[in-house]
Amino acid sequence: MNNLLSVSRLRSYRKCARLENLTYVEGWRPVEQSEALLFGSLWHRGMESWWTGGLDAALAAVVGRARDAFEQARVDELLSGYNAKWRDAEGIEVLGVEEEFRAPLINPETMQPSRTWRLAGKVDVRARINGRVGIIEHKTTSEDIRPGADYWLKLAIDHQLSIYMIGAEVLGESPEWCLYDVVSKPTIRPLKATPVDARKYKKDGTLYANQRESDETPDEYRARVRESIAASLDEYFQRKEIPRTESQLKEFLDDAWSQGRSMHENHLAQRAPRNPESCFAYGRCPFFECCSAGVDPAEHPDRYRRLDFPHPELTATDETA
Repeated sequence: MNNLLSVSRLRSYRKCARLENLTYVEGWRPVEQSEALLFGSLWHRGMESWWTGGLDAALAAVVGRARDAFEQARVDELLSGYNAKWRDAEGIEVLGVEEEFRAPLINPETMQPSRTWRLAGKVDVRARINGRVGIIEHKTTSEDIRPGADYWLKLAIDHQLSIYMIGAEVLGESPEWCLYDVVSKPTIRPLKATPVDARKYKKDGTLYANQRESDETPDEYRARVRESIAASLDEYFQRKEIPRTESQLKEFLDDAWSQGRSMHENHLAQRAPRNPESCFAYGRCPFFECCSAGVDPAEHPDRYRRLDFPHPELTATDETA
């Protein structure tokens, strides 16, 4: 039975009940993933190996997995910059990396477990610092992550942190802290050749400095990214401990229980109401045509694929498959 509530599933239902139904009840996924999702997966792969084997292992883990040479350059140089920033951090004892968990969803009023849902996920890193056990959560973003930036404010109510704190307790000792390990993705894009009809030449026959005769090569692009990261490590890499109190965990359970009940009622009634406000709120929804034009994903294998287990980040078991 597909009874798992992951961060991604909860998030998709908050966006749109139809999205959750297509993705987690019917199991459909777009063949083409967004750039942000692909890069996030690539970064997590690198981080898993960095914590267990250092920079060489991280670079080896991502080699050949990027969409193109430019994306490969971005992730390679970010990993190198990350290593330069954090390799000498002291006192971190790694207890586990990319550990899956299953935990009961507790009714916050009765403190009894749900008979329908279980919480599930994967903790990036469990660690001990100065005798205190906690979790390290990796994030990639295009936002400003410097101290005081708005990015950090929303983490106070982030469901992901709460569910992973619960999961870490199932995996071992009760966590006392969560360290958000955030990377700001380079916004630098490969330079393109100046259109011929827009080129302007100096008297010596060379182009002006802001114009180009040819596209930037991957090696040239890599050098620019490397220079940008090296010049401003604090703009690309930040770590911040985010507190999570008992009252905040209680609020998460209130939200998750209410959401789980709503999902279960919709599933039983075979309802999946649409939320038009979300169709373009996070970029174009990959299932927009399914809702707006009645497109059947099964008839478009070039655009959609069906998963046997709708949680690709987790391992299917007899209990959940």
